[in-house]
Amino acid sequence: MIDCTVIIPALNPNESLIEYVKTLLSEGVGHIIVVNDGSLEDLKYIFTELSMIESCTVLAHKENSGKGRALKTGFKHYLNQKNAITGVITADADGQHSVEDVCKVAKALVNSNEGIFFGVRDFNESNIPVRSYFGNRITSFIFQLLFRYRLKDTQTGLRGIPHSELKWISELKGERYEYEMNMLINAAKRKIKINEIPIQTLYFNNNASSHYNPIIDSIIIFHKLITEFFHSTYTRRLHFQKLMSGKNHDK
Repeated sequence: MIDCTVIIPALNPNESLIEYVKTLLSEGVGHIIVVNDGSLEDLKYIFTELSMIESCTVLAHKENSGKGRALKTGFKHYLNQKNAITGVITADADGQHSVEDVCKVAKALVNSNEGIFFGVRDFNESNIPVRSYFGNRITSFIFQLLFRYRLKDTQTGLRGIPHSELKWISELKGERYEYEMNMLINAAKRKIKINEIPIQTLYFNNNASSHYNPIIDSIIIFHKLITEFFHSTYTRRLHFQKLMSGKNHDK
């Protein structure tokens, strides 16, 4: 058994999610939490069937609250469980993360438990949608420029988070896709090791099922990157000024 919990935020998924969950469990994943983030009423039967699967917990938002909020709902439920030990894996509900890759990241987390684990895609492959290619390239470049971390894939939703890091991560701000970037920014600030694990690059129908808005969500993410950088710079400057003031006072 792979001693971790897989958390899947889901908005209007198709029936394949049911088989996806069953396969993950058959491959040894210990527990799965699916968060229904205000999906259409017509799709309620999918979550009803999921809730009947042993070792699968279904949580629900009455209305769509965003991927960040759905992840935090899953994290907090996990943290409230007395048997929560190793950590969690976050995976998307649209099939972009194969069962093989989820288990790959999960095993890395269980075997090491040092730092955060990112399942990274190869954006040099020919099947990458244009909006995904440029969005990731730009955010990776800006992230490296501002925070001195070189990452191949800053927007991956497949992440392994150890139990020891989950409390502060669950308390971060962000309701939509910017929450995942906020997680990355704060991991860099805390100098937490980020382990990159190569995974398959899967897109279906040019990524049409994605709920990511390439304009609105990109603007929010870029704004988060810039404001967090300048906030950190300002905080460091104030700290330096206080130190210098104290030294001058001692003289």
